[in-house]
Amino acid sequence: MSFFEKRFKKRFFSSIRTKFVIVYVLVNIISLQLIGLFFTTQLRNSNINTFEQNIIEQEKILNYHVREELDKINGSNNNDNSKVLGDNLVPDDSTKSSRDSKSGIAKLVSEFNIQKLLLVNVIDNDSKILATSSKNGNDEYLAKRSFDPLVSQVIKTGESIKQIQNNADSNKRVWIYVSPVKKDNEVVGVISLMADIESVYQEVNGISKIFIVGTILSILITTVIGFVASKTVTSSIEKMSSQVKKMALGNYGTVVGIDADDEIGDLAKVFNQISKRIEEEQAVTETERRKLATIIESMMDGIITTDNNGRIILINTSAEDMLGGRNDEIFIGKDVLKILNITEYESIEEILEAEDSLLVNASKSDDELLLRAEISKIEKEDKEDLTQMSTELEGYIIVLYDVTDQERQEKERREFVSTVSHELRTPLTTMNSYIEALEEGVLEDKELAPQFIDTIHKETTRMIRMVNELMQLGKMDIKEEHYEKEFIDINKMLEQITDRFALTHPEKNFIKHIPKSPIFVEGDQDKLTQVFDNIVNNAIKYSPDGKNITVRVRQNYHHNRVSISIKDEGVGIPLVHIDKIFNRFYRVDKSRQRSMGGTGLGLALAKTIVDAHKGRIWAQSREGYGSIIFVTLPCEQIDDEWL
Repeated sequence: MSFFEKRFKKRFFSSIRTKFVIVYVLVNIISLQLIGLFFTTQLRNSNINTFEQNIIEQEKILNYHVREELDKINGSNNNDNSKVLGDNLVPDDSTKSSRDSKSGIAKLVSEFNIQKLLLVNVIDNDSKILATSSKNGNDEYLAKRSFDPLVSQVIKTGESIKQIQNNADSNKRVWIYVSPVKKDNEVVGVISLMADIESVYQEVNGISKIFIVGTILSILITTVIGFVASKTVTSSIEKMSSQVKKMALGNYGTVVGIDADDEIGDLAKVFNQISKRIEEEQAVTETERRKLATIIESMMDGIITTDNNGRIILINTSAEDMLGGRNDEIFIGKDVLKILNITEYESIEEILEAEDSLLVNASKSDDELLLRAEISKIEKEDKEDLTQMSTELEGYIIVLYDVTDQERQEKERREFVSTVSHELRTPLTTMNSYIEALEEGVLEDKELAPQFIDTIHKETTRMIRMVNELMQLGKMDIKEEHYEKEFIDINKMLEQITDRFALTHPEKNFIKHIPKSPIFVEGDQDKLTQVFDNIVNNAIKYSPDGKNITVRVRQNYHHNRVSISIKDEGVGIPLVHIDKIFNRFYRVDKSRQRSMGGTGLGLALAKTIVDAHKGRIWAQSREGYGSIIFVTLPCEQIDDEWL
């Protein structure tokens, strides 16, 4: 089935015309079914009642004659029916009369012929069968006792019983009627009748089938009439629906072809008036919208307009770019709080009650983006009279500003001030404590006084070095640091630095893999010396005595780069700290770094100097196995004769 066939099928079953016909036909079906059910029920009950009354009337006649015969039998039983002659019983005339009465009952039963009667039994009050219409009845059968529970119930209660049962032999319904034979309100016998009532039900079923055929024909005719009648109503609605679809596409025409002078005709006239009015208002609105859209799109700040429920109805390109929108992403109609990832408030009204503006984190992946959202209401003023004025909330305007750089700088400034204050306060506190101790008398102690003075000297030296490094970093940040660049033999400089540290730290093993041929780098020799001094000094600090410190130099001739690596066998740096060790004042182990006299600025200063030389510095480490600091710098191949 094609798409158009499915669409037509769905449209057919959902159309007003089809629904109208379905309702119309269902009403007729229900009405006919109710009438048919009532008719067949009444017909069946009437036929069954007629059937039963005919048999009951005939049974009354039989009951009368059977009662007379039973009177004769009972009368003869009351007299002496035999004489005793010795040891033998000799029947008299009364016994003969009893037999004649039974024969009379049998004759009455055999002559009792009613249409659809199946069986007649006459039973005395001792439940013995006196006569039967069954062809299989014989003397032995007549002498037997009846165990029919209905017969027993009639003998006991003296009331007639009628039932409809299924015949086990023919699997058809039969009607059972058991009536008492009474004399002076005393049950002297019972008449049991069985008649075929299945034919009555078959007659009703036949009539029901005829009624069903008539119902089907009525449904077909009703369906045709329903479609014809519904078309006269729905054709006008379809014309107006077609024009509404055209209006949705921007074609504000009028509905034609509806000349009826009824409610639908009046609706068509009003619809045409509304269509013309909408066309005029749409033209004005479109002009204003274009002006507003041009202004909003030209703004660098993000603009979002919402309805009073916080659903976006307008968003400019700047806001889409800030929120990471793509061409296939639709913001219109979505909740602005979810778009801005605001979870601490449930509505815009709550934000306005708490604060005028809100800082929003709109970061995507690794790109950090912080936005300042300023929210204002759009209210409509309704002047009811000259003295009263009411406002109605129509929506909100949200202006987004990119404050990522400002917030980052402010955060760095706060962190820097906090860190510097902490770093300066620690040695000052130590110095103050030691000075107070000296003033209180420790100065007279020849053993402690030199130690205290030495500690004060070390802390003073560390503070001076920290201030100098901070001043140097500050100059580099504002681009005021001056670099005296010249061509330097990097191999020779590293040889001198390594030899100097090996002389002052004989407890460490220095291994050098430095080529003999010179490799020249254009740079400031003092600044680069400061970089490698700091790296080697850190390797010495964190390497136990007897461990190796390896300095290796390699040259990449294809890219004119020289790579210097300084490897220690110390405690190593945890993986989570590798990318942070070049930040200012960052320490992996603050207590250990401070005890070793570090300021936390050496690697940050080294990175700034290397970056200024268009190089790169990074670290590799494995905790417990040592660290490697890599530095790459641009280099040149220059012969000695040119120096």
